[in-house]
Amino acid sequence: MTDGPTPAPGLSVEREDVSEEELRELGVDTSGAAASDFKRYPVLSEGGWYIVIKNQKTMETVHKEKWTLLGPVKLVTDGLHIA
Repeated sequence: MTDGPTPAPGLSVEREDVSEEELRELGVDTSGAAASDFKRYPVLSEGGWYIVIKNQKTMETVHKEKWTLLGPVKLVTDGLHIA
C-alpha cells in the first residue's frame, strides 16, 4: 500500500555544484560562505530563461546569464539552417 498518488514524471532541474575558482573568476563575493553553498541551475523569470548561481542558504542570486528562448525545451528545428 502506498501513502498517496505517485507524481507524474516530468522535467526536473539538476542543481550543479560551483567551484571556488569559478566563483572567483565571476567576481562573486562569497562573504565567508563555502563554495558548496552555491549551485548553478536554470530559472524562468519575467525576462525569460536564465542560468543562475545562487547561495542555497540565503537564495541570493550572485550571478545570472541569459539562456535560450525556451529554456530546456529543444525544438526539432533547432540547428536547422535554411539557405
